[in-house]
Amino acid sequence: MNPVSGPSSPYLRFRKATISARRGPELDHVYGTGGGIGSVLEQFRYAGAGDADVSLRGASVEGTRAGTMQRRRDHIVFWIGDGTATITSAHGGTVVVPPGRPLFLSAGTVYDFTAATSRVTMLHLSDAILRTTVGAQDTAAVQDLLFEELARDEHALHRLRAVLEGSTAALTSADTSADARAAVNDRVVAAVLAAFPRREADPVAPTPVGRAIAFMHEHAHRELSVQEVAEAAGLSVRGLQDAFARQLQTSPMTHLRALRLDGVHEDLASGSVDSVADVARAWQFHHPGRFASSYAARFGEKPSATLRWARTPRP
Repeated sequence: MNPVSGPSSPYLRFRKATISARRGPELDHVYGTGGGIGSVLEQFRYAGAGDADVSLRGASVEGTRAGTMQRRRDHIVFWIGDGTATITSAHGGTVVVPPGRPLFLSAGTVYDFTAATSRVTMLHLSDAILRTTVGAQDTAAVQDLLFEELARDEHALHRLRAVLEGSTAALTSADTSADARAAVNDRVVAAVLAAFPRREADPVAPTPVGRAIAFMHEHAHRELSVQEVAEAAGLSVRGLQDAFARQLQTSPMTHLRALRLDGVHEDLASGSVDSVADVARAWQFHHPGRFASSYAARFGEKPSATLRWARTPRP
């Protein structure tokens, strides 16, 4: 297991309080619950802090809720403070979660849930930081990262609880320096992965979307049209667009742009490149303003800041 290398994302704070039966579209996007949650909430509070890679969040709610969590950007370790929660994954496993027992929800897995609890705590982990830590960058976006949902090793679970208890202040403080935040993120991720090991997906034949994404990875440095990607996938352009929307909730070219942005980020974080402009052009970004805006939206900082951080000498 390798420590994460690269700049920590800027500090983020999350807060929402409402008296409503709806949590709002921003949270439905985060948790993949755009299809709706069956409940009548009298009161809902949601707050948290951290950065784009690791954040700690909590919700205080009333009422019983049920629904489906579709694929999400983040992996989530959650535990309830009271009551019960029942989670059924897409592969058919059902877990009844008691208070205080953490459960890992893999980002690429769909879950049905029923929750009768007033307090939920959630540790969000980006797919990018987990891929870097487990050394799975080469499988990014082609194969979902999957992790054991239940912790089997009680010692590792005890260690995770201790690490979280000792890291909460640094995770949630706006005063934590970038270096300190990166270090605490590494400790938290290592403890999570010790408690919830990665598991391999059942081998399956490549899907059209999988073939499309593999083609994008192979040819991301050159100009690509959606027609070329569709042909590589064995679909029409409309068929490819429908498949991406259904499986990944995005479009093929939006996915390609995100893949290229990740490539730029990795190159800049290495600190071994000459300039931001050269790297951007190499990844087919030819409009500096639009590129900088897209990069900042994805990584929370300017590309020049990533390169500057990577070049800063460390003791």
